Amino acid sequence: MKLTALIVLAALSAGGAAYAQGGGGLSPEVHAARDAVMKACTAEAHSLCAGKEKRAMMICLRDNAAKLSAPCAEAMSKMPPRPPRPQ
Repeated sequence: MKLTALIVLAALSAGGAAYAQGGGGLSPEVHAARDAVMKACTAEAHSLCAGKEKRAMMICLRDNAAKLSAPCAEAMSKMPPRPPRPQ
């Protein structure tokens, strides 16, 4: 179980790091909020969103907001809202 949680956390971190290296256009505040989610939501990522990575993981966590622990929900609440998709 610890290994799976570690793998999930590593996958989230690697995805974030790869995106950040490309600039990504994200502010330092968004990066900090995403890092907080990765740390606070490891258990939920494993139990609710197994097999999902990167953006799909964040969407899964948002879709399961009612099932999140208090620390994870607090971290998720600090994430900025998703911008509308260009049409």
